[in-house]
Amino acid sequence: MRNTVRLGISTPELVASIGLSWVLRRQRITVRRMPRIGDRVELLTAPTGFARRLLTYRDFHLFDPGEERALVSATSEWLLLDVRTRKVRPIPPNIALLEQDLAPASSQLKRPTGPLPPPEEVTAERTFRVSYGMLDFNDHLTNPVFPELMLEPLGRDFILGHQPTLLDVSYQSEARYGEILRAVVGPS
Repeated sequence: MRNTVRLGISTPELVASIGLSWVLRRQRITVRRMPRIGDRVELLTAPTGFARRLLTYRDFHLFDPGEERALVSATSEWLLLDVRTRKVRPIPPNIALLEQDLAPASSQLKRPTGPLPPPEEVTAERTFRVSYGMLDFNDHLTNPVFPELMLEPLGRDFILGHQPTLLDVSYQSEARYGEILRAVVGPS
C-alpha cells in the first residue's frame, strides 16, 4: 500500500477520485524459506508491467537483510474494479504512464499462465462462512484469507509437517459477507 500511495495510485485515492479499486486476479508465491518470528526482513515491491489495458503486474520479494536471494517472491496480476457497478475497467492513461519507468524485463518474475484446474479427485473438503473480520476495504473477502481457507482441508498435522514452496491462486470472483465457500484438496 505504501508503494501505491507514493505513486499516487492507491485504492483509497482511486476510489475517492474516479471510483475505482484495485483487485487481485492472480498471485503466484514461491517460498525458499519462511521467515521465523522475530526475523528482520526487507520487502521490495514494484509494478512490473501492463497487459491489454486491463491488467497490471506487481512483483514482491522478501529478503533476509544481507542475503541476495529472496526468502519469498511473488508475482501478482491486478485489475481495476468500478466500486459502484462491480465491473472491470481499463487502466487509466495516467496509471499506464508508469510503464515507461518499469524495471527491465530481465529483473521481473515469470508470470503464471493458463488456468488452474481443480483437483480431479477430492480427498478432503471444508466449508466456511465469510465473516465480517475477513472483509477488506472493498467489502469482500480479503486476499490473504483465501489461501488460509484453501489450506484448511489438509488438516493440522499435514500443515505442521510441511512447508509450502509454491502457491498459485487464481481469484475468480469476490466473496461477500455471509457467503459460503467450499475448499477442496486432492492427491496431486
